[in-house]
Amino acid sequence: MLSLRVGPLVRAVSESSVVIWAELTEYCLVTCSALSLTDASTDECLFRAPTTQVGERFYVAIQLTNLHPSTWYSYTLSCAASESEPALLFTPECQQCFRTLDHSLLPDQRHPLRIAYGSCRKANLPASDTFNALGEWLIDHYEQRDTIWPHLLLLIGDQIYADQVPDQILLEYPHLQQGASTFHDFALLYTYAWSYHSGARQALACLPTYMMFDDHEITNNWNTEPNWRDHALHNGLEQTLVDGEVAYWVYQGWGNLDQQTTRQSPLFTIMQEAALRQEDALPALRDCIKADVYRKQLLRWHYEIPTQPPLFVANARTERTALFPETDGEQTRTIYDPTRIMSPEQQDEIAHWLAAHDDGPAILVSSVPVLMPPAIGMAEYLMGKRLWLQAPQPFQWLGKQLALFQQKVSSRMSFDHWPLYSESWAEMVSLLTRHHGDILLLSGDVHFSYAIEAQQALKRRQNRRILQFVSTPMQNQLDADSQQKIRLQSRLSQTIYGGLWTHTLPLQSVREEAQIYANLLFQNTLALLTIQPDTHKGYTFSHEYLGIVEEKLEIIARTQLPAQQASPSTMRSEDRSDHREL
Repeated sequence: MLSLRVGPLVRAVSESSVVIWAELTEYCLVTCSALSLTDASTDECLFRAPTTQVGERFYVAIQLTNLHPSTWYSYTLSCAASESEPALLFTPECQQCFRTLDHSLLPDQRHPLRIAYGSCRKANLPASDTFNALGEWLIDHYEQRDTIWPHLLLLIGDQIYADQVPDQILLEYPHLQQGASTFHDFALLYTYAWSYHSGARQALACLPTYMMFDDHEITNNWNTEPNWRDHALHNGLEQTLVDGEVAYWVYQGWGNLDQQTTRQSPLFTIMQEAALRQEDALPALRDCIKADVYRKQLLRWHYEIPTQPPLFVANARTERTALFPETDGEQTRTIYDPTRIMSPEQQDEIAHWLAAHDDGPAILVSSVPVLMPPAIGMAEYLMGKRLWLQAPQPFQWLGKQLALFQQKVSSRMSFDHWPLYSESWAEMVSLLTRHHGDILLLSGDVHFSYAIEAQQALKRRQNRRILQFVSTPMQNQLDADSQQKIRLQSRLSQTIYGGLWTHTLPLQSVREEAQIYANLLFQNTLALLTIQPDTHKGYTFSHEYLGIVEEKLEIIARTQLPAQQASPSTMRSEDRSDHREL
């Protein structure tokens, strides 16, 4: 029987459009109707699109256009087997609504921007799942949606754990004990993560949501070392890598695109053509992504979001240095050489994006942190720094032995963040320190939360800040041994390495349930970043962590942001009461 399998999800949004994504059980023509909640005099908007078949599953991503800025809409989905068939209306199980972004061309109408973000969600323990609790919180505060709901939700890594399948799925699909390997396997995990709990369904049905993968969408520590991909392919993981990325595209990447303005991906073209021809898109998607896995082409997973201030979501996983000895050869590059966390092409795009927004704050999202706590960041930087590789013998031999030792230490310590990748690190530090406005970095991955401030090491400037905010996990935890190691290194609160002076910012406990140690937060959280325009054409920022208290989502901690002098985007901590915020 025709029904909704997953969704609906509110995805890419602008001031005049939004994408509604859903998975259906059969081929059909999907109609999305939207009605303004802000202006009752406007007519109902209707948009239609056919589903696209991928494997034995059916998906749709309808873009609603010609909407009004700063406007709330309710929406419903209906479906028919053909244009002549009567439509079946899918009765909403949750509140289905969305708000368009504010008008970007009216500088006199400056509105706050609220961004909720988080990463790392094992969706098998709903009682401690902050993402599930978010959906319940949204309904509890539906009447206050204009003043406290986030305008965007960023899910930046590990939406599923494809290598650690929940027990509920294993009961029905025991072959997944070793992890997902086919598109169907990965689809089962996304279906479970987004449909099993009502709170998760609710959050996705009303908050414009953007996503980016990290490692567990495919497998743990995917692409961490230069020879990882080559070894994985030689050990039979081709289907896991290819089908895992196909699933990421269908469930996450597709909905990130503004279908009118974004430079189109070849994957998007495949989906369009398959829908028009009523063909299965899976073979063509596999061929396209396989070429990317074998480094024969470079797929563009990163994207921009048209918010004010602007936002860039980077891809820090698929473009890492990958060596294939059979084609690369020893003369061009070796596993000892300095490495990259992203391609020069993506880093150039970030450079141009920052240059285009040099006079104000900019928000850069990376699934893995750019700035780590000082001791860890310095250790990763030292393990990525290559010495003597171009020196005469015997120093060149010593350099290779040192590089081999560094790689072994990095692998043993699970180092895979920005400071380790020395080529990309040097370029990123140069970009960050040249920018004239504030830069806010949002990340996840590490399973504890913190905030770091950075400045150029030898030339500290007081008129702008570089701030790294990290919120993770939404539902997971560090093992006791890892947490102990993190606690030990936290005694070093500031240091200089790689051209930057960094120091950990203080965390203020709001609730006694906050598990803070040396300004690091060890518990399930979502973060809320609020960017508020002030009267001087600048901005003030606030950053808060939300956790579960007595089965409800509450503010548990707040980052203390010191005042900044003579800044185009002034920073201060907001002294808001919990009652007003929640």
